[in-house]
Amino acid sequence: MIYLKTIRLKQWLKNILIFVAVFGANEINFSNIKILVQVFVGFSLIVSSTYIYNDFKDIEADRQHPEKNKRPIASGKVSKKTGNILMTTLFVLGKLILLFNNPLLLFFSSLYVLTTTLYTTNLKFIKYFDIISVSLLFILRVFLGAYAVSVPLSLSLIMFVFFTSLGLAAGKKLSIYLNDAVGESKVKTFLKSSYNKQELLNIVQITSLLSFITYSYWIFIIKYLNKINIGTVFLILSCVFLGRFQLLFIKKTKAGLTEEIIETTINNYNFLITTVLFGSTAVVGLLL
Repeated sequence: MIYLKTIRLKQWLKNILIFVAVFGANEINFSNIKILVQVFVGFSLIVSSTYIYNDFKDIEADRQHPEKNKRPIASGKVSKKTGNILMTTLFVLGKLILLFNNPLLLFFSSLYVLTTTLYTTNLKFIKYFDIISVSLLFILRVFLGAYAVSVPLSLSLIMFVFFTSLGLAAGKKLSIYLNDAVGESKVKTFLKSSYNKQELLNIVQITSLLSFITYSYWIFIIKYLNKINIGTVFLILSCVFLGRFQLLFIKKTKAGLTEEIIETTINNYNFLITTVLFGSTAVVGLLL
């Protein structure tokens, strides 16, 4: 259990974005899903290795955090030697899985590692780059899945993921800003000197609106122009649930509760149900 916490298994849920391209292009078949499952596992192992690196890099700040201080590395339950062995093993194994499927995936995974490393060391202390770089990490997940099975990506889909992830990143920063239980860490000091609360909240609200508009445009103009069937009903419902998710997210962001969006989603009934309903209605709508 301690090692599952170290690799942040719950965070693998973010990597479901790898499957977005194949559903968006309606190229769903056993062969593609089989490949993407393998890519999902390989890439998730690599991402987990970057989490361990990040935990070592931020160990002092995490020890001052009311929740992060419970992480295995910050709490000392996992030693530096054990952590380094685990990090290296996950990275190499993940790379081998991707190499086995498609050598080109090594490029995208390496670009992800480079971006997240730069974020950990520098970018999260540069205004706007701190949230844009996080968005790029989400987009790279989508590209990874698309290239793994050679399916096209529309600009609208890419922009939807970009705006959505930008809002999530800004919400996380605002939660850190508002969390009085967090000491004056380097990140919090940077946020207070670079942003104000309203500016971050504005980013969350504007990107949520742009995300909703882009998704609606992609669904009804790009995917289903002049095509009305039962699938359209599910897609309309997915738009409703997306809007509800965004309203819930903005509400939670104002309360400073979106620093860990995965934990917030899993532990909050309304969040979880809304997310599941959005995902399921969107998938069913695209399949029909």
